[in-house]
Amino acid sequence: MNRKSLTIWETKLEKHYEQNGICPSCGEPVSVTEGELAHLIPQRKWCLAKWGPKVIHHRMNVALTHHGACNDKVSLGNHPLEMEKLAERIRKEREK
Repeated sequence: MNRKSLTIWETKLEKHYEQNGICPSCGEPVSVTEGELAHLIPQRKWCLAKWGPKVIHHRMNVALTHHGACNDKVSLGNHPLEMEKLAERIRKEREK
């Protein structure tokens, strides 16, 4: 397992614990092995350009969800104000 894979696995485990093993989209159990990390602020090019990878890939910007529709539901892509608020919280967390 390379470092990137290990970091993804660690983040999935952390999110699984934080979420009590429940998908935030549908409320059903989600496993670490079958779930995926969904970005709240999307990984789109313009989002990466605006906030940078340290915000986009921050643990506060991901949730462990089921694939497909559950992943899509956590996206803040159509909520610019919510994206700004989350990015600011992440910036403040990183400054600590």
